[in-house]
Amino acid sequence: MLLAGTFADLDWFSTLVGPGAYLRWSGGPLHSLPAAIILALFIGFAIRAYAKSRGVLLTGISWWFAPICAALLHVGMDTLLSSGVRLLWPASSRSIALDWVPEFDLWLLILLLLGIFLPELFRLVGDEIGAKSKKPRGQAGAIFAFIVIAIYFGARGVMHASAVAMLLERSYWGESARRAGAFPDSTSPALWHGIVETESAIHLVQVPTAQFTKFDPEDALHIHKPEPSPMLDAAQKTETAKQFLAFARFPKATVQKETDGYSVEIRDLKYDALGQTSRIVHAEINLSPAGQVTLARLDWRGGSNHR
Repeated sequence: MLLAGTFADLDWFSTLVGPGAYLRWSGGPLHSLPAAIILALFIGFAIRAYAKSRGVLLTGISWWFAPICAALLHVGMDTLLSSGVRLLWPASSRSIALDWVPEFDLWLLILLLLGIFLPELFRLVGDEIGAKSKKPRGQAGAIFAFIVIAIYFGARGVMHASAVAMLLERSYWGESARRAGAFPDSTSPALWHGIVETESAIHLVQVPTAQFTKFDPEDALHIHKPEPSPMLDAAQKTETAKQFLAFARFPKATVQKETDGYSVEIRDLKYDALGQTSRIVHAEINLSPAGQVTLARLDWRGGSNHR
């Protein structure tokens, strides 16, 4: 179960190859439902073969069913993140990201620790008074933790829907919202990092969903969209830009006049809202004064590895 439940995260090593490989593999094939089942079956077969070579015969459906459940739970929980997973690959390349929980969730960690240590505390107390449970050790704690965590995820889903609704029903600099996203905070389940796109700008604002806490859209950071131009059109037609735009949730382009032509940078404002500083890819396109593309690459923000 441990192997099957963590195998999909091997796509993290795509960061060592470059930003292009990261966009292709992160949350990609290894995080799909078909891959989860196939890899879990392969791991189950390998463990059974190894056990047989040691003279141990593993029988029963649990040796197949348990790793499959672990692998499916992994990819299922990753759909709750903002990074997204291509769950139906290869039938569909659409990335699913519910934005309910952060990459690192302090409260989820606390719930898991309680599920481990509270039953141990109760067991020690029970042993002292002579009442010993006949149930498998840790079973009650695991069931308790799963139930509480499921309720917690459901509550975060409700709060996320509330945050998105709050963002969409307000106006920003006199413009109505076209679309909005709310990304979770790592420490507070009631705080969300919102992004709203209007006709002329993209707005970053924090959204509190706790009762008696006021949401003020006037506190938003306003980032104006670039004016339409032949240079921007040419940059967006490159394969590099198309690859990045297929990955980005809230893309923002910046066009600058240079001494030898123009430079266009396209980044995903989702990371600005989250304050994330690692594993951030952006697209760089350079054009001549006549609008011909001279350079098109994906790069890490602040990095030097190009693919």
